[in-house]
Amino acid sequence: MTEQTDNSKLVKCLINSLEPRDYITYILEVDFDIDSQLIAIRGLLDRNRNADKSTIDEIELLEKHSRHLKGVAADRASDERDDKIFYSTYQDAAHSMSAVGMLAPLIETIFYQCFQSIGIKFYPATQPCKTHERWNEAHGNQWDCHFIVEKGRIRKDIVKGIFQLSDAIGLLERFSSDLKTVLSALFAYRNSMFHHGFEWPVEERERFAKRIQNEGWPKDWFSVATHNDNPWIFFMSDNFIQHCDKTIELVLDAIGCFVRDELLTKGTTP
Repeated sequence: MTEQTDNSKLVKCLINSLEPRDYITYILEVDFDIDSQLIAIRGLLDRNRNADKSTIDEIELLEKHSRHLKGVAADRASDERDDKIFYSTYQDAAHSMSAVGMLAPLIETIFYQCFQSIGIKFYPATQPCKTHERWNEAHGNQWDCHFIVEKGRIRKDIVKGIFQLSDAIGLLERFSSDLKTVLSALFAYRNSMFHHGFEWPVEERERFAKRIQNEGWPKDWFSVATHNDNPWIFFMSDNFIQHCDKTIELVLDAIGCFVRDELLTKGTTP
């Protein structure tokens, strides 16, 4: 047995011992530290949750205290409670923007960098055998999930681009059934928050409220503060934040398993 054969078997053994997400790090060699980013994001999310809980506790304490007061003292306590509730609305909005501002870019860069690496490492001069209209584009556009190709035209749409490219390479079936719903809701909210701040133009508030209903997004994904019974400020719920976190883990595992089971079995050494 030659030394080259021994080395080849050793490399194969090491590759097979990797966890699914490790294939993204060691085979695709993306330019970001997945685990460190997740640890940092989850740490800040936990601190925000604790701050929210402290604010809720303060409001409840003020309400309890005001029950034992009368006259001017009771009025002052009530005003302080109302101010705290009003302030908490903006605190919730800030924490919601913080969450979407970390989760959406992470998901975006996971897909973008993984697709770019797959194209460069496994298909530098060709494309997958599967016939697809994306392969008629220039190589750089083929692997850029920010764009979708339809009837020979290319336009920007991150969610449709991710799904079209995933379908083109045979990755789509590995994703969770609600991934498109998650991405649509997350990126729509990210766009509104980062274009308009906490308090969106009235027409944007109405449009987003209708979109929640029309697209069938789960009712517990967003909450809304109202003004005169009309939508005022939208927030990502903690349920949705945690669901996005779980979705990231599922996406990492799906892509890692795809690299292991499909790309490496081609016999191509990246």
